[in-house]
Amino acid sequence: MKRIIILSSIVLLVANLLFGLILSFYGACNVAMGSFVIASTGLLLYLIHSIKLKDGYKVSLTILFVVAGCLEFILSLIAPNRFMDNWWLIIVIVLIALEAVMLIVTNTISDRIE
Repeated sequence: MKRIIILSSIVLLVANLLFGLILSFYGACNVAMGSFVIASTGLLLYLIHSIKLKDGYKVSLTILFVVAGCLEFILSLIAPNRFMDNWWLIIVIVLIALEAVMLIVTNTISDRIE
């Protein structure tokens, strides 16, 4: 599963970069945001399957993080093409931070449950 996550993240990153080169409306800031979303979602999914979690947590977090990653990518598409005063970027960063906190909490809870 970890290998699939790594390979699919690499393919999505390359596709995102190619779309950035091909499409005129897809600016450099949007490409950077999209790449950040793909990389962070791939990293979080990799961590889900690397650390010791209960099976229920693995399945539910995987589904939740994939859906959240798709939402974050859509937000990066509609975000304005600038870094300064970009509320869409702030929303994406907050969502990724919440995902990381959920992973930390479920890891802590999973360690305490036998």
